[in-house]
Amino acid sequence: MFKKLFLPVGMCLTVMLAIATPTPGLWLKDAIGTQSMIMAIFLISGMQADFRELQFGRRFFGGLLLGGFFSLVVLAFMGWGILFATPLDPMLLAGLLVMLAAPPTLSSGIVMTVQSLGNMMLAVAITVLFNLGAILTLPAVLSFLLSEAAADGVDAWQMFRSLIVLVLIPLFIGYTARRYLLRRKWHRILDYIPLLATLGLIGVFFSAARTTILELPLGMIGLVLLLCGIFHLAAMAGLWGIGRLVRMDAGECKAMIFCGASKSAAMALAMVAIADLGTTAAVVPCLLFYALQMLMDSLLSNSARRFR
Repeated sequence: MFKKLFLPVGMCLTVMLAIATPTPGLWLKDAIGTQSMIMAIFLISGMQADFRELQFGRRFFGGLLLGGFFSLVVLAFMGWGILFATPLDPMLLAGLLVMLAAPPTLSSGIVMTVQSLGNMMLAVAITVLFNLGAILTLPAVLSFLLSEAAADGVDAWQMFRSLIVLVLIPLFIGYTARRYLLRRKWHRILDYIPLLATLGLIGVFFSAARTTILELPLGMIGLVLLLCGIFHLAAMAGLWGIGRLVRMDAGECKAMIFCGASKSAAMALAMVAIADLGTTAAVVPCLLFYALQMLMDSLLSNSARRFR
């Protein structure tokens, strides 16, 4: 029970602390850094990895292709069609659209998949391949939805390098260390490292945007949260449907919904900054979406453990 409640309760406490005082989150950013936290998540994930979970075939490639197109393109245009009918401030609208076009997060999707007893190696494949796909989709989607400035600023090499340095290398080191050095030695306390790193990332993001969040009316924040919840559920439902369409098993479907439906706050914030909106309210939907998806996923992943 403690481990099941650790993430959702910890997230609520972390957000409240970051809003009350940004000092701990800013200290984490300076002393440890977001990249170190992401690397820690994938280092432990590598130790937990079982490459036999990856089954290359029609459902693997079909699921990734259809899921990637839905997550990176269809969802953003679906949001574009709906959001213009809402009374949102243009900056909040821009932030939501950027978030919908963003690739999966490099961290929490893996954590949630493991928490739900899903197929972790498929989640890693989704993370890497969807982020590589975003190198192609982000310029096209954002140039239509937002502005040429955001599209022109997409740094393909930086995204590729981040995937290698932050994801694949720590994953390989963790897998090698567990197989050849640690072998059967494993302490359950290590399972909490990805959870703590995820909470640290939330604290850093919210501490940095505390002032901007507090400037918005509560009613507007409530509307943004409602829209974020609707879009996240739509993403999960769509990816679950795609998983069932290509006949993925329960563990693979969990990877699709918890990893494929997640959105990277770091990438979205980078795109907002490139579009010269970094000091505006556009950052708020990115953070609210990220926090809400994390809270929803942490609760759903505990319930999903029953389905195998």
